[in-house]
Amino acid sequence: MKKRIIFNTLLLTVIVLSACSNSDDNLIDTSSLNEGTWVTYDGEVVENDEMRSTEPIDYDPSKSYEINRSSYVSYYNGDEFIETIQYSDDPPMTVDTVEEADSIVVSFNQYNEDTINLTEAE
Repeated sequence: MKKRIIFNTLLLTVIVLSACSNSDDNLIDTSSLNEGTWVTYDGEVVENDEMRSTEPIDYDPSKSYEINRSSYVSYYNGDEFIETIQYSDDPPMTVDTVEEADSIVVSFNQYNEDTINLTEAE
């Protein structure tokens, strides 16, 4: 009976910790990345086997965002490209505010796929 209680306690702990680790606020959906592309400074989608880019992410210029890996953030208003800004300082980096933007696309090197995070800053 005691072994069963210990087992159930450990199992419950693992389940709770797993739920907590999966509840991060990462705005990048790595399950729907465009592999082998990135958005240039001119707004062109260019092929590059080492790069990944996100689908458009909703962007609210009244909020602050942080990114934790070197990346290119492309700002859009609807389908209209505004600009691409490269971020490569010490993380986390605060993403610039672009007032007229309503979505962004993040492009980054494939080696950052498992660790890149875009979050709302607090």
